[in-house]
Amino acid sequence: MKRTRLIAVTLTALTALTVTSCSSGSISGESNAGASADQASSELTPVTFGALPIANVGALLLGEEKGFFEEEGLDLEISMGQGGNALLPAVHGGNMEFALSGPVVQMVSKDKGLDMKIVSGYSSSLPEGEDINAVVSAQDSGITSPKGLEGKRVALNTIQAQGDLTIMEAVRQDGGDPEAVEFVEMPFPDMPAALDQGNVDAVWVPDPFLGTLQEQGNQVVVYPYQATVPGQATLLVFTSNEYAQQNPETVSSMQSALKKTLDYAETHPDEVKAQLPEVLKMTPEETEKLRMEAFTYELDRSQFTELGQLMVDYGYVEQPVDVDSLFWDGK
Repeated sequence: MKRTRLIAVTLTALTALTVTSCSSGSISGESNAGASADQASSELTPVTFGALPIANVGALLLGEEKGFFEEEGLDLEISMGQGGNALLPAVHGGNMEFALSGPVVQMVSKDKGLDMKIVSGYSSSLPEGEDINAVVSAQDSGITSPKGLEGKRVALNTIQAQGDLTIMEAVRQDGGDPEAVEFVEMPFPDMPAALDQGNVDAVWVPDPFLGTLQEQGNQVVVYPYQATVPGQATLLVFTSNEYAQQNPETVSSMQSALKKTLDYAETHPDEVKAQLPEVLKMTPEETEKLRMEAFTYELDRSQFTELGQLMVDYGYVEQPVDVDSLFWDGK
């Protein structure tokens, strides 16, 4: 299997991480003005939270707007990054306190000796029907099934993570050679143009890119999450073990705020979508069409075990990672 990085990101190269910050839920990053606002902010614990500029970030923005984080004593700043592999070094280096990533990123980092801790779930895929991400090929590409990805270039946002792992397994299940797939790393916003220009043969995308590509006549090749571990967690919230050990009360406050946020987001999808036009540069009419992931605080650890075995099968790690050691237990 070939892995080509168009944007080099390593676990130690913090200079490769490009983020844009938005304070108090504002994408523009404008700060609150006035002495009263400064005084109120000084009574809260500031935390920087690394997120991704995709549809499910709306839940986090909604939770901030509803005051769930402030209720728990947190002054939230949201920073946007490309993927979990990019956000992880910022958390590891102390530039961020919390961030989003997929389960595979956490298990790979654990195997590399980086001591991160999962503090809560965030979102999960849909076990049936139209899932929230897919491999998409051009209409005239002739690629209509996972086996057709043999020898092809497939773009995804983060290499050696959940995308390529589940795509390879989907190819294997379809009778193809997963090692013959070439994965190319690039940001989601660059993928539609790369597909249109023929620079890649297929792209792995969530909404809003998935829906837009389908509307343009491109075709879904496979929903790789459903083909491997249906309903698997897509994103979770993590921090460093060092930060958690030194700030257990802040971690507990973050968990409480996230529980409120995710419970509310799951039952108010329209309000989640209302947060998205500015961050995704879309109209309200466009964001209304987005398919949403399931938002959930809880995580099914058996899914981590299944994904962990696939990671061994495809050489991400030599031995299965101790799943329980990934989670913050409050000690």
